[in-house]
Amino acid sequence: MRNAVAWVSSPVVTMPVAVLAVWMTASASAMAQAVDLGWARLPAGTFRMGCVESDTACLDNERPRHEVTFLEPFEMMAAEVTVVQYAQFVADSQYAEPPSPDFPQAADHPVVLLSWDDAVAFCAWGGGRLPTEAEWEYAARGGRDGLVFGTSQELVRDQANYGADQCCSGATGDGDAWTNTAPVRSFAPNDFGLFDMTGNVWEWVDGWLDDDYYSSSPRIAPPGAATGYARIARGGSWLNFAAALRTSVRLPFAQNGQTSNVGVRCARSLRGAPAD
Repeated sequence: MRNAVAWVSSPVVTMPVAVLAVWMTASASAMAQAVDLGWARLPAGTFRMGCVESDTACLDNERPRHEVTFLEPFEMMAAEVTVVQYAQFVADSQYAEPPSPDFPQAADHPVVLLSWDDAVAFCAWGGGRLPTEAEWEYAARGGRDGLVFGTSQELVRDQANYGADQCCSGATGDGDAWTNTAPVRSFAPNDFGLFDMTGNVWEWVDGWLDDDYYSSSPRIAPPGAATGYARIARGGSWLNFAAALRTSVRLPFAQNGQTSNVGVRCARSLRGAPAD
């Protein structure tokens, strides 16, 4: 799976923990009112997480498939964080700008070249947080069960923006007109009203990658592993062949890694969330 993504190791400027804590407690809610993050509400419910029975490409860290329950609804951004949303965050906070990718992006394209820490800082500014892996996969499956690509058994270019059949380059065809990132919301949403849960850019999630976590994770709203060997991104991207976009794929990334096909969408708990 490491061949399915372009890897970049770059120094990054990260936010001091004390400053991030202040944002999360004192000013995040006010700042969230200044930018529309487009929250979508997900219902409480139960789903089966992990590699589906019909998937012949399962990796060990995608097993065992197991039942997860959310007792309360929560919210996620309906689309990935865009270039213009991240620019407002930078302007408001004086946080360091990410590097520019080597391809053009408009304001409504997903921001890329974010480290895990950058993603955490943005979500805190927006009054949210990174989704857990379980929240992310529940959202990506959109209330459907047993499908390799979340809402479909096979992937076609009318459904998502993804790469060439062989690693690693962008590709176009049918409804996918973008060699690199596509404007968010370019494809139909899933049944939870979420766009681009498959393809466009990988999305950072909370927690650590522990290959054995699924064997012992809590059944109720698992928070993700507290330790592990890498951070995790989910969902696949414009650079990857179709098999890398399987909904159960858990891709390892270095915490300070910045690549041109990794972005973020935020989640938030409903308790204490600011009114939209």
